Amino acid sequence: MSDTALWLIGFRYHVAPGRTARCYYLVDNAQDRQQARRIAADRAETPAERGKRDYVVLDQGWAEPRCLHRDSVGRWDLESAEAALS
Repeated sequence: MSDTALWLIGFRYHVAPGRTARCYYLVDNAQDRQQARRIAADRAETPAERGKRDYVVLDQGWAEPRCLHRDSVGRWDLESAEAALS
């Protein structure tokens, strides 16, 4: 049996001067970190998602990719952001 991998992609938003918020998207149909980031960014920029954030703009220069792995016996492991970047 093979492992299942999902991506948790976080984005930062500047909600007020000196204040940021993060929003995370779970992506299950990506081959790698870059594709997962693109899918999540596309999802974050949909009209429905932008409306939920009161049209606050996504910080395109910042993302936190994390990989969720599920092994063959069903245990989940969330990689740290640093491990997902390497």
